[in-house]
Amino acid sequence: MMGVQKGRKPAALFLNVLAVLSLAVLVYLAWHTDFRQIGLHLAALPRGLVLFLLALQVVTQLALNYQWFRLCRTLGLQASFGELLLVNAYGTVVDAANPGEKVGGEVARVLQLHSLLGFSANQAASLVAIQKSLSLAALVILSGLAVLVLGDSLPPLASPGLRLVVLAVLAALAAIVAWVLLGTERLNSRVQRLKSEGKPAVWLKRWMAGLARDTAAIGRRPGEWGLQLLLSLGIWTLFPLKLWLLTAQHASLNPLFLFAATFAAYFAAMIPLLPGGLGTFEAVMGGMLVASGLTWEEALAISLVFRFVTFWFVVLGSALLIAGGKMIQLTRERVHER
Repeated sequence: MMGVQKGRKPAALFLNVLAVLSLAVLVYLAWHTDFRQIGLHLAALPRGLVLFLLALQVVTQLALNYQWFRLCRTLGLQASFGELLLVNAYGTVVDAANPGEKVGGEVARVLQLHSLLGFSANQAASLVAIQKSLSLAALVILSGLAVLVLGDSLPPLASPGLRLVVLAVLAALAAIVAWVLLGTERLNSRVQRLKSEGKPAVWLKRWMAGLARDTAAIGRRPGEWGLQLLLSLGIWTLFPLKLWLLTAQHASLNPLFLFAATFAAYFAAMIPLLPGGLGTFEAVMGGMLVASGLTWEEALAISLVFRFVTFWFVVLGSALLIAGGKMIQLTRERVHER
């Protein structure tokens, strides 16, 4: 036990130092920010644009939920569109409550797929792994495109050598995802040959066998992998589109630069420092927008609105959906008691 704790100390110390430095930067930026100017920029945003962005975010969430629904149908898993909305709502709320996004949320989705829909733990974990792999594949493709087209104009990627390293990492990630989704049978064969019979090994073998079965089921439907990838590409593309609509009120910026700014901010928010990437996201996105020529106040106002539309609005809607589901459940229980 002591060995495990010792192994965690360097990582914990690094994250603590990083958290302190990040907070120091945020305090410095807040101290030098003219919040009156930010308020003026926020007030100047057309109400129709904000409503359109909110509607576009609802479309984004529905498209994401449709991907889950279609995967369930393909795999023969019984789940309604509304039930999956509720499962994803739990994942979103857990994401907002935990430092570092996407890890706790995926665990919550697995647990809710098991408890609410009756999926086995292996089925739930397999479904989540497939959906997340598709999402990662789309992100890698779009990131690679941004690096190829925009690398010269991004200071961190101005060096051809560094750009090649980034592209090599993205290519490696793409190969791993492709192997997981399309070469699952071979991967499963290797896992099944493991000699260990401990509980973790037994669970891994069962899960891997289920994942191989599920990916094979998707592969038997002509064009299904392509459609699922297109869905993921479309969903990811909607995020920089929202940022483009916001920045268009101030300047005409390269759409690929906005794509890079969007996902650089998302990657920064995944570092487990503050709940939901609070502050980190806005600072990174704001910094990149400033580099494109906007004032810090303009950039921060845009970042705040973008973050509200794409994250906090979704968290609020998810919390209301969960509360509504609980109320319906309690009402049904009272009716049955009578």
